[in-house]
Amino acid sequence: MLFLLIIMPLLAGVSVCLPVRKRFRIELLCGVSLIHAVVTAFFWKQLPAPEFNGYLVLDYLGLILLSINSVLFVAVSFYMLGYFEHEPRRNRIFTVCLFFLLSTVTLVSASYHMGLLWVAIETTTLFSAPLISFYRNQQTLEATWKYLLVCSVGIALALMGTFFMAIAAHDTQTLLLPTLLSNASTLSVNWLKLSVIFLLVGYGCKMGLAPTHSWKPEAYGQAPGMAVVLMAGGLTQCSFLALFRVAQICAKSGLADFYSSILIFSGVLSLIVPAIFILGERNIKRAFAYSSIEHMGILVLGLGLGGAGIFGALFHMINNALAKIVMFLTAGSIAQKYGSARLEDVRGVIRVYPVTGVFLILALLAGTGMFPFATFHSELMILNAAVSTQHFALAALGCLCLGVMFIGIGRIILEMVYGQTTEPVLAKKENLFMNSAIAAGALILIGIGVWMPAALTKVIQGAAGLIK
Repeated sequence: MLFLLIIMPLLAGVSVCLPVRKRFRIELLCGVSLIHAVVTAFFWKQLPAPEFNGYLVLDYLGLILLSINSVLFVAVSFYMLGYFEHEPRRNRIFTVCLFFLLSTVTLVSASYHMGLLWVAIETTTLFSAPLISFYRNQQTLEATWKYLLVCSVGIALALMGTFFMAIAAHDTQTLLLPTLLSNASTLSVNWLKLSVIFLLVGYGCKMGLAPTHSWKPEAYGQAPGMAVVLMAGGLTQCSFLALFRVAQICAKSGLADFYSSILIFSGVLSLIVPAIFILGERNIKRAFAYSSIEHMGILVLGLGLGGAGIFGALFHMINNALAKIVMFLTAGSIAQKYGSARLEDVRGVIRVYPVTGVFLILALLAGTGMFPFATFHSELMILNAAVSTQHFALAALGCLCLGVMFIGIGRIILEMVYGQTTEPVLAKKENLFMNSAIAAGALILIGIGVWMPAALTKVIQGAAGLIK
């Protein structure tokens, strides 16, 4: 089943390279995404058996990431049905890359070999880069090259870290995760420490952790909203899965404290930096990009705190992805309607597009972790973990940074929604497909914020129990 989930989008991607209708490519993407989501839903009842001699294994952590990306692709594909009704540009390369991207993120979720995991994450970079340059202008091409440059440097550092891990595991003769965990006591401590540093910096570049975050505002600010949803909600969390795997190995080899201290430092830095830059921002997509940096900091902070913080981080993985649906699909809708995402060009949205104006308010609340959205609960869990481990200054600093982010994003959104009306450049009516995708993400995020299903709790607890 895992192999079929990986190969199915690849075959579909090859098929849409043929001269077919633009609408057909999107409809096929909807169909493939729905099939992918249905199969993934079955895995919540019974995890699939290991495949290819244990190289492909889906545990609870992989199931969370697989489910996240499956939901994101369903939302994006249906959003595209409405988006391309008014988009004259061709979508062949865009949809082909989406199909290939779905295949590679599935491979990331199931990779149980550290080398294979590196290959899969590197491949996501190659297939996501063309999505940024969809509009084919100087700004998008510049953002694409910046993304490729920073992420390629990061992935090269991650490769070095993988090599160092192979040296540390010389006696085991493999980088299969179960073998590394069962022989963790025999790993060379010094080589493993060096490996951990390189892996954290390398995969941190792909996540957009500070100070390697420079590509995020540029890429997210120029890419279409549906591409940014997949990057901010799915691809960055593929790298978080890799850091979680490293945490599993460190926990077994006695380096948990060493790794946790580095994670906490990275998390704190990724909270402070966006809180500083958000205050001068006037572009809604770039503002959401800084919010994404903050959310990545929250993830690694929860992982570094351990205990309840790990549960909170895993829950925040899900909430972050759903929040990105609301945030970036709404921002993409605004950019298409007004031809801009800058505050100077977009004001009085609630009077011209009432539904989109409401979505902007929801994006503010979801992205900044306000009740009743589930992001409130996951952030609260991580702050509570900081308090319970007597990191009081860290908890206070986290609250301060979250407050500043709310003020910075709120300042932009409230003026966009209620400011003096500016006429849209491309006057269109509200689109049912686009609005339905955004509304579905918001409703799910509110739903699990009010009531968490037992199955979800079980899976998150199972994933958190992988570190022990």
